[in-house]
Amino acid sequence: MTTPISPMRPPAVLNADDCWRLLASQEVARVAWSGPDGVSIVPVNYVAIDRALWFRTQPYSELGRQSTGSRVAVEVDQLDVADRSAWSVVVVGWPQAVEPADVPEAVQQMRIWIPGLRSLAVRVDPVEVTGRRVWGQRPAAR
Repeated sequence: MTTPISPMRPPAVLNADDCWRLLASQEVARVAWSGPDGVSIVPVNYVAIDRALWFRTQPYSELGRQSTGSRVAVEVDQLDVADRSAWSVVVVGWPQAVEPADVPEAVQQMRIWIPGLRSLAVRVDPVEVTGRRVWGQRPAAR
């Protein structure tokens, strides 16, 4: 006999405090922007400090050359297979290259997954922060 499946619960909209708490819990994001060749998206290691997102890259990388000065979207999410839940937070904002003397220690010390020098520190000042939490279908109680 098949266990009946209950309908999926509607997504929950997250408030700004919940979004920033979730952003602080992760270290990998995807940065998307529109450049001369169209839309680009790349993963980055990041930290959330004082309601801004920070990442490091190389000035000559596509991200370093094209993302600063134009609006970007930064997406962070997590999927919990055991709990059948997921969340996603999107930060839309303006990235700014930051002079080395003005880069917080936490940005200088952040873990970078792919080896290599990342001499350009970028702060994304948010214009909009949105988040959703979703729950998958669960078997109905018997």
